[in-house]
Amino acid sequence: MTALALYLANIVVLPLLLIGLIRKGKARLLNRAGPPLFGPFYDLWRLLRKEEVVSETTTLVFRAAPLVNLAAVLAVALMVPWAGAASPLRGDLFLAIYLLALGRFAVGLAALDAGSAFGGLGASRESTVSIQAEPAMVCAFVALAARAHSSSFQAMFAASPADGLGLVLVPLVLVALWLATMAELARMPVDDPTTHLELTMIHETLFLENSGPNLALTEFTVALKSVVLLGLCAQVARMPWAGLPPWTGEPLTLALIGLAALVVVVTESTAVKMRWRRLPNFLSFALVAALLACLLVALKG
Repeated sequence: MTALALYLANIVVLPLLLIGLIRKGKARLLNRAGPPLFGPFYDLWRLLRKEEVVSETTTLVFRAAPLVNLAAVLAVALMVPWAGAASPLRGDLFLAIYLLALGRFAVGLAALDAGSAFGGLGASRESTVSIQAEPAMVCAFVALAARAHSSSFQAMFAASPADGLGLVLVPLVLVALWLATMAELARMPVDDPTTHLELTMIHETLFLENSGPNLALTEFTVALKSVVLLGLCAQVARMPWAGLPPWTGEPLTLALIGLAALVVVVTESTAVKMRWRRLPNFLSFALVAALLACLLVALKG
């Protein structure tokens, strides 16, 4: 029960804390005080108390989409050991990928349901990015699953990469997963999450019609998805230390998540948003790295 309570506390606290850390870090790099570290908690509470403004063209789809998206991402967070501790639920790679796809599908439908031109533009761009990022993410995890002879995340991360294959496999998987995660989360250089220009938005355009509690659910879901995907990157980076005592797993993973947040801060403070037509070239690096990892496992087997 203690482990379950700690895991649920990670799900509630770490997503918003991660967003606050990224915002604070970006502000400090720009020599500004920036928002408070716990600002996302205050923003969520403020949105929950606000009144919603909903377009007259919306249907039940617009109301249900944030709940469906939150349920899908929450199920993934409960079945994937992203925090370093044993997850309460048991799930495999393919179930997690399809649940994430279900959440994206629901959000895209909600953006179209509002009848906004910008919503349709954002849904189209989000689908285009996901179609290119998902194969790289799947192939990266398939390489780990083939090596562990199991599609369970617990078995994948428990396999020690102490041999020569593991020392090459882990960097390839980590590169592929990191690039695909940046595209999936619409982070720099794929998209600028702080932009105010609707024509250049990818991810934020989907939520222009959301307000009040509806927007609060959406913001928390995005934060939860961010910490889960960065946690998966941290778990892959932790694999060379799989032989350490079990009690070191969670502190090391949380430290690696913090390091991943620092990389995001530096990237978003120094990089510029790439042009749309260069996005396939960017994601092709992720796919090639994932396919090389799969090829190495196949040749070794």
